[in-house]
Amino acid sequence: MNNGGQRKKRYAGANVKFFNAYNENERKSIEAGRPIFDEIPSISIQWPGHDETVRRIEPQDMQEYPEAYAKFKTGSETVVDGTPLAEWPLMSGSAMRELQYLGFKTVEQLSVATDEAKRKLGPLSKFVTLAKEWLAAAKSDQSEVVKLKQLLERETRRREQLEHKLELFMQRIEASEGTDLRGVRRTIAQDIPDEALEEGIIEAEDEALEEPKRRGRPKKT
Repeated sequence: MNNGGQRKKRYAGANVKFFNAYNENERKSIEAGRPIFDEIPSISIQWPGHDETVRRIEPQDMQEYPEAYAKFKTGSETVVDGTPLAEWPLMSGSAMRELQYLGFKTVEQLSVATDEAKRKLGPLSKFVTLAKEWLAAAKSDQSEVVKLKQLLERETRRREQLEHKLELFMQRIEASEGTDLRGVRRTIAQDIPDEALEEGIIEAEDEALEEPKRRGRPKKT
């Protein structure tokens, strides 16, 4: 009977709004050494007195609420990669709204603010310095992690080379003297420091290369 009438909206009576949600991108955060967020166009649906439902925007949402979606698109801008001001621990609510009004969306944008922009910011210009220091600290921490990882890998390779050298030397002793040293190889490799182990192998090899001395009295001529 109501075929000619307007189709009822799915969320009639609910408060509906479109906005951008932010989800942390774990891979990008690890690579950058600081939190990096992806901007996700979302819809909020809440009937008075009930819990709020938030999800990604679907084509049907745009069709059912064209005016609200148009306002959202007008107020939204191109997604900017980085750490949103809303997710920055050093940012307060009132300062964030003021900075966003002036066009700053991310910590990265704030850190490269020009002198002219800083003059317009007035007291808020202190956040420019804070942004630079925060990003520098994040990069420094990441750099230290990389350096420590490289150092650990280098020391691990060095240790493996020494253990391999020790194994070859023990095999030479076994072959020349017929002594089975398998029971002590692992203990030696674990207990002796690398420097002492390396020095001991070199000295032992030098001694092994020396010409063995003859025993007894020299022959009469």
